[in-house]
Amino acid sequence: MTISKKTALLGVNDLKIFPVTKDDSTGFTTGTAIDVPGIRQISVTFEIDEKELTGDEKTLAVSSKIKSVSFVSEYAELSLDVLAALSGGSVSVTSANNTETASFSFDSEDVPDYFQLQAKIDGTDSISGGDCHICIYKAKVTAMPINGVQGDFATYTFEGKGVFTEHLFGGTKAKLIDIDFHSQAVALTAKNS
Repeated sequence: MTISKKTALLGVNDLKIFPVTKDDSTGFTTGTAIDVPGIRQISVTFEIDEKELTGDEKTLAVSSKIKSVSFVSEYAELSLDVLAALSGGSVSVTSANNTETASFSFDSEDVPDYFQLQAKIDGTDSISGGDCHICIYKAKVTAMPINGVQGDFATYTFEGKGVFTEHLFGGTKAKLIDIDFHSQAVALTAKNS
């Protein structure tokens, strides 16, 4: 049976970020996966650079090029490891007087690093039993709100932008995003050269 190239999607089941450790002419590699706990939502927007050629009181031609992607993700459980991976900050655990403290810290020397973002969404109808993976190869965070609400659970959001890799996969093409359908669900794994 041939896999369908269209499906309805239901929810989002997993989201992981993989720190980008190398992106140059010799290769593209990532570090160990960091799970985003309690993933609730992922939204991806293709950013398009558009130019119009006008004359004779009309549009004569339109040129458009996808230059990047932007994304927003919401999750349910605050993770200090996720905050550190997104922001470039650090996490430490200290112990004193039988009390442990886990701390996220961000200082003037810290800067956000690139990461690979991967989301897993279960399929319905045409890929029943399968799933869809969205991979943004090289992303950087642009905002990280913590959304506390009186009388309800807080949620956590991060927004970012994905850009083309420096590395040319297969020796010919920089990567921006992949959207893969699988006939059988598979775990998220890093996509490296």
